[in-house]
Amino acid sequence: MVRIGARSRQAAPSTTAVAGDVLPPTERRELDGRKVVVRLVGVIARIPRYIRLGWRLMREPTVSGRGKAALGGGLAYALSPIDPIPGFIPVLGQLDDLAALVLSVRMALRSAPADVAEGHLREAGLSWATIDRDVVTIRATTVWLTRGGAALAGRLGRMALNAAARQLRAALSRGDSNGAATPS
Repeated sequence: MVRIGARSRQAAPSTTAVAGDVLPPTERRELDGRKVVVRLVGVIARIPRYIRLGWRLMREPTVSGRGKAALGGGLAYALSPIDPIPGFIPVLGQLDDLAALVLSVRMALRSAPADVAEGHLREAGLSWATIDRDVVTIRATTVWLTRGGAALAGRLGRMALNAAARQLRAALSRGDSNGAATPS
């Protein structure tokens, strides 16, 4: 049991990274694209459960004001058209909204007494382990997409530079067609 103010609850399983790590060691091995996508699809399928759970927690009198503020903030962030990663950026634009939703629900649950939180989790068909795993999945997906995006940008950049170099070599080999002297 962990004491939080006058309330106590069982500690939720921790899957957070070690200091300085982006992902826990067990999750670093799982950055295979297929695994990440399959796990993300599971998180997406649970969105309706998270929304219903958030709604129940907003109406729950034992959830602290701070927990309800987190829920409101998470929902406002998810629905707001203005955010750091715009929604028109495929996948990443939705991942930050999903993270805001899941993290705000988790914070609200942590602010409730243990028995109340467990009851709401049961009703929603979720568990502490599922929530923590979903947070890690969102983080792993972000890392995987960022690494993949950087690799893709690097490949596209090299291709563009190679194409420009070929055009420059071709132009230099046939001489300038505008009558300018060719460099020697």
